[in-house]
Amino acid sequence: MSPGIFTRYRRAHGGAREWAFATIQEIACVGVLLAAVLLPATQALAQDTAYDSARLEPDTLVASVLDRNAGLAAMRSAVDAAEARIEPAGALPDPQLSGAVAPETIGGFETPSGRERSTNIRFEVSQDFPWPGTLGLRADAARKEALAADDNVAAVRLRLASATRSAYAEWYYVHQALEINVANQDLVDELRRIAENRYAAGLTGQQDVLQAEVELQRLKHQAIKLRRIKRSVRAKINNLLNRKATAPVAGPAGLPLPGSLPPYSRLRRSALSSHPELAQIQKRIAADEDREALARKAFYPDFKVFGGYNSLWDAGEKRWIAGVGISLPLDRSKYRARLDEAKAETMRTEYELADRRTTLLSQLEQAHAAVEEAKHAIALYENELIPRTLENLGAARSEYGAGGGAFLDVITAEQRKLNAELELESARADYFTALAELRRWSGGELTGITVPAAMNSEEFMHE
Repeated sequence: MSPGIFTRYRRAHGGAREWAFATIQEIACVGVLLAAVLLPATQALAQDTAYDSARLEPDTLVASVLDRNAGLAAMRSAVDAAEARIEPAGALPDPQLSGAVAPETIGGFETPSGRERSTNIRFEVSQDFPWPGTLGLRADAARKEALAADDNVAAVRLRLASATRSAYAEWYYVHQALEINVANQDLVDELRRIAENRYAAGLTGQQDVLQAEVELQRLKHQAIKLRRIKRSVRAKINNLLNRKATAPVAGPAGLPLPGSLPPYSRLRRSALSSHPELAQIQKRIAADEDREALARKAFYPDFKVFGGYNSLWDAGEKRWIAGVGISLPLDRSKYRARLDEAKAETMRTEYELADRRTTLLSQLEQAHAAVEEAKHAIALYENELIPRTLENLGAARSEYGAGGGAFLDVITAEQRKLNAELELESARADYFTALAELRRWSGGELTGITVPAAMNSEEFMHE
């Protein structure tokens, strides 16, 4: 407690007991205030810890994006709004109350027969009733629109999950590329020192040293480009997480090794039977069909039930009235136009479904082909190209060290090794991205996939 607080309470409360009690009250208030301010910040900090430290797992990132993404939250609110429209859609219109007064009779008047009468008034209560079945169709259409909105949320979840896994694959690749770049800078720097020593000993020309310098500067510039890409990918991930673009993101934990996929026929059946994008359009078609049925019911009349009191009548038995009204849909062309509109809307949505089904199967086929291509590329680089480039580099260095080879051959071998390592990591990232797309277009999780242990940047070190 600061001296200013103590002084203030001494002045406000003359006795020591009052001063102590007030001090305790202020401490309690300050404690409550601090808790209110610090608790949300502590919770937010705890939520961000998973992205800022340790290693970032792809499934953890996907779960966090689906939980925090503002666009997805907006879609959920749209579902809530659609569900809230169901009850009003099936409800009767509000009853109506009307009233009137004869101004000349206000304050009372005398009839021609000499009777004294009070102010003449009239009021009426009425309730409209649409043709039977209309309210049910309206509620059904609203209910199907709400279900379609819910399917739209599921489709957005699939799209977000795929985009997040794709961003994670980029995050993995740029980290691996930077590691490869550092390792190759060390290698070229070592080659430069060897060339300098040989040049100093008169065993080679200055050209070897210059070639090494040029290659080293090229690698340094490549590192600058990779760091720029890293910042861009970090901003992309933070955007998905609904965080500021410069918030720190932990390094990637790794990517799954290629595994066996479910049969393509099963993926195709899954996409056609349960993909939320198709389910959403199917529910919209059902809602359009309900609106088409509503357009047909518009050819039939609506009803009105009313009752009232009219004191203008002298006889009391004539003052209370009850009755039924009916609308007269005489302009049939107007209702035929509305029915034609409803039919056209249904047809439009059916064409949209056919187009979306074709697009979905096309994307599924492309994703499946991309997965197979990436698997082949990974196997090729791991089993053939990487070992060959390492052998080639080793042979070139040995020949150069023995004085029988050209330094340009060593630099060329180093560049081929670098490119092969980058292509391998690119293939691994492409595999994970294609797998994410395959999951998206098949309609969900890839059940039946066999995935070996994951690759991580600590286990897969580059020479």
